[in-house]
Amino acid sequence: MDVTHNLRKITTGVLVSGGVAVASLGLATGTAHAGAYRWCPGDPPPFASLPDGRGGRRNGPVNPAWDTTVCHDWIPSSDHVREGIPCYSFVCPPGTMREDQMPIVPNVGQG
Repeated sequence: MDVTHNLRKITTGVLVSGGVAVASLGLATGTAHAGAYRWCPGDPPPFASLPDGRGGRRNGPVNPAWDTTVCHDWIPSSDHVREGIPCYSFVCPPGTMREDQMPIVPNVGQG
């Protein structure tokens, strides 16, 4: 039994496995911005799911109560928006957060 040969095989296996794990984490963090939108001054209002008056919903513009002099990253959340960049992985990269922790921005004139 060649101990050196077996040790090399084990070491190679560990290195390859670690490389695959690190690469998959890189892919997960690369998709952190998926589904986020960016609104900037001069853009049309964001869209969200609004009641259609017949018991259903329709996609329509909302007017979030946010500072309209700067850009905002957001995602739709029912008839409001959530502000920020969502993270859909177990470990969120800096500048992102889990969707359920993103603050809901009320619409102008609504609570």
